[in-house]
Amino acid sequence: MTHNERIYYCEPVFRPPSEHNSLLIQLTEGCTFKCDFCMSNLRKNFKIRSIKEVKKDLDIAANKRFSSSISKLFFLDGNAMVTPTEKLLELTRYAIKKLPKLKRVGVYAHAKDILKKSDNDLKELSDAGLKIAYVGFESGYDVLLKDVHKHATKADYINISKKLFKANITLSATFINGLGGAGNEDVSKAHALESADLINQICPNDDRIWYIAFLSLMIPPGTVMYEKKIRGDFIEMNSNEILNELKIFIEAINFKNKGANCIFRSNHASNYLPIKGTLEKDKAKILEVIDFGFHHKEALRPEYYRAL
Repeated sequence: MTHNERIYYCEPVFRPPSEHNSLLIQLTEGCTFKCDFCMSNLRKNFKIRSIKEVKKDLDIAANKRFSSSISKLFFLDGNAMVTPTEKLLELTRYAIKKLPKLKRVGVYAHAKDILKKSDNDLKELSDAGLKIAYVGFESGYDVLLKDVHKHATKADYINISKKLFKANITLSATFINGLGGAGNEDVSKAHALESADLINQICPNDDRIWYIAFLSLMIPPGTVMYEKKIRGDFIEMNSNEILNELKIFIEAINFKNKGANCIFRSNHASNYLPIKGTLEKDKAKILEVIDFGFHHKEALRPEYYRAL
């Protein structure tokens, strides 16, 4: 095996922004679900790659000059947690074995993927080195989740959060501002309040670190939502409506555990205003930043700079 061998990727690859400096290994291609707003399976037929193929890529990575500095690995693609437990275990253990400085493995996971795994499955995966799962909650409002064909409910998210916390797998959950569209104030308010209630309910009773992030809706061509937009059946929210929805969410955060370590981020390229802090310790500070955005339009990201 030479240093010039290339790791396989099925373009375009999908990874969380926080995994930008991680080794990316293609375990699955695409996603088993098709949500109205998502493009992860538009150009891909879903597949789980063979153990042999994935191990070959891990061997190539281990033979690279940079291998000794790899501390994080992310198994692509849309919902790699769907991989059967024994297979995912074998590959996680193999990665830890081949990369001496590797500290954690991460995956995207749909709620249904996690629910299908037993508590023992998740504990074994955690012990093997799978330490973070990125889950697209999108909303805590069941009506909206059904409308966008998310194939999950608020109750599912509560259950899977408890399962991940119990297994000592860090939860990183994302929501989408503007998912209900403009002209639906009641839906927007319910989206914000139900999402906040979801976060309040899953907050663990210790000081472990977990993550909540908000994206602002972007509608890629080819998606179901794009077709609705073209027909005039869906109108995107403007920056004020997005910020107001986020404000309602933040105001409704009320953790019983005042020592919680929920890292909050709304600084994705899709967002109008970069915001970060710890909930709910930085609640007042976050609301101040949102208020600043209402009154200083020049501080907002222009539409032409917003991206997925």
